[in-house]
Amino acid sequence: MEVINRDELERKLSRIVGRDLRAELSKLMDLLGDPPALANVPNEYWQNGWRDIQKDVEPILVDIYLQQAEGLMVEISVGVDWDMVNTTASQWARRHTEGMLQQLFNRRYEHLGETIPRFYEEGWNLGELRAELEKWYSPVRAEMIAITETTRAAVEGERAVIEQIYRDSGIRMVPIWQTANDEIVRRCPICWPKHRTEITDGQYPPAHPNCRCWVTYRLPEVRR
Repeated sequence: MEVINRDELERKLSRIVGRDLRAELSKLMDLLGDPPALANVPNEYWQNGWRDIQKDVEPILVDIYLQQAEGLMVEISVGVDWDMVNTTASQWARRHTEGMLQQLFNRRYEHLGETIPRFYEEGWNLGELRAELEKWYSPVRAEMIAITETTRAAVEGERAVIEQIYRDSGIRMVPIWQTANDEIVRRCPICWPKHRTEITDGQYPPAHPNCRCWVTYRLPEVRR
């Protein structure tokens, strides 16, 4: 099913991620020092500096996960063990945010390794360095994260329900990839070919950054 209140959720998550990214950029600039040096930033920052972002993002992903799980339960008129869904939501959100944010910080480290030499080679000042780094901490970046992770959390919440149905009844619901079927999607070589096709490879939305696809489910066909 489509993501419930998607626009509202994306705006909320984008606002929070954007605020946290701006704070991280300011913190990073302070750690780099003047003159800036990557060696000035302690390893602890790269290993755990993302924890503050995680504290803000994780509960939102849990809410999206549970909202979508409940919506699917209502849509297909089935009951599941809600305590188990809650537990799964928390476990998934913790595991996913840790992996996602650690990967994000790893990429920032690699980007800094390429950017700091340019500071000296091209004679930048600190303002110019910050402007270059802002590309990685921008509102556009925050919006991309919000869109992608809203899609992911919603799909994972639904899959938790579908997996419980299978465990309880042995019925494996058939997942169908859905898109907005608009001009933007028609230009996407990844999602457009999947529109209204059965997911058979275990690959669910999001298929790429900014992916807004979703999944519907139907009962398997009875073979005679």
